[in-house]
Amino acid sequence: MALSLALLDTPVPRAWALAAVALVTIQTWAMNQMNLQPFDPSAPPSDAIVHSVAEAVAVLVVPAATAGLLTVIFFHCARAYARARRRLEATQAIGSDMPTG
Repeated sequence: MALSLALLDTPVPRAWALAAVALVTIQTWAMNQMNLQPFDPSAPPSDAIVHSVAEAVAVLVVPAATAGLLTVIFFHCARAYARARRRLEATQAIGSDMPTG
């Protein structure tokens, strides 16, 4: 939730903040589903990476979606920084023609 609130004061579109909320909701659901599954200590160990849909979402989908979301967030922040830097350089170029003193 902190990420979603922090995104509101950035150049990232608000729809991506809602995507962050959805991601947290999906992750919470998957973790709760994993905790609700019965555990059989006498079962032989399995070589499977995931054993249920909830584990697949929690272990594979959520980290991939988080990486994608952070890529989009960093892209928007970098683009806003580049625009601000160009505006600053343009403003300084205009101001450098003025005599000082």
